Amino acid sequence: MAAIGGCEEYTGAPYFVASTSLRLGVDIAYVICEKQAAPTIKGYSPDLIVNPYLRLKENKDTEEDIEKTFGVLEKLHSVSLGSGMGNDEGIKESVVEIIGRARQLNVPMVLDADSLALVCKDPELVHGYENVVLTPNAPEFKRLCKALEIEYNQDDVECTRMVAEKLGNVTVVRKGKVDIITNGSKVFVCEEPGGLRRCGGQGDILSGAIATFLAWGFKYKQGAWKYAGGDQIDPQDVNMLAAYAACMVTRHASFLAYDECGRATQSTSVLEQVDIAFDNKFEQVLKALKPKK
Repeated sequence: MAAIGGCEEYTGAPYFVASTSLRLGVDIAYVICEKQAAPTIKGYSPDLIVNPYLRLKENKDTEEDIEKTFGVLEKLHSVSLGSGMGNDEGIKESVVEIIGRARQLNVPMVLDADSLALVCKDPELVHGYENVVLTPNAPEFKRLCKALEIEYNQDDVECTRMVAEKLGNVTVVRKGKVDIITNGSKVFVCEEPGGLRRCGGQGDILSGAIATFLAWGFKYKQGAWKYAGGDQIDPQDVNMLAAYAACMVTRHASFLAYDECGRATQSTSVLEQVDIAFDNKFEQVLKALKPKK
């Protein structure tokens, strides 16, 4: 997978995305970021492959870097865009191109944070693309409603369903006290208890978790393995199930982090609990897959 985002001001966000994926079991995680952010992100972890291919408007004088990014996209099973992206016009232009190429390659995408503003500006970027998951928080969801000319309702499941439907039945995860997940036809509500402190950066952890489950779902739809639980999973349900599983794991990781750290809980605290949260929630699956001695 790859986390696309990260600029001079925001270096932590793409790190949380990619590191979450690694902790959940992704083999390789890339970060594609702005040049000035790369040394800092490289310093956070030797486990990440950090490519400084995003360019500020003032430095964007060649197509070489976007072509390098396209080369990485061809290797991926999922991509998360927007975390730590910032508001530079050059980076925005690159991300728009990347979204277009990912659609051509049918790569599953998670759009969060600053990338959602691009959808507000041009909903056609994602309209009708079944392999995308949007993860707006409350203010971002309100802006999506305004862009799509939908009457905003703070707590209404139907409002969330209408946003997904108007975007061509993409999957939307509306983050809040509970997470509302819908593709315009089906609705899941994740009520998994979370920590009492909601940290900045927890949304990035969720994006990394969704990207991980989407990557597994992508390979499942390609026939890499069969569902062991009986009837096969409908490919139309894969993104919804991936989003729900990611919400459940992230919320449980937050719960565990707060239980240990209390008011001192930070996003790094939540990240350290992600793999434990996964094991807790999928214990029966892990037992079934454990090799016999």
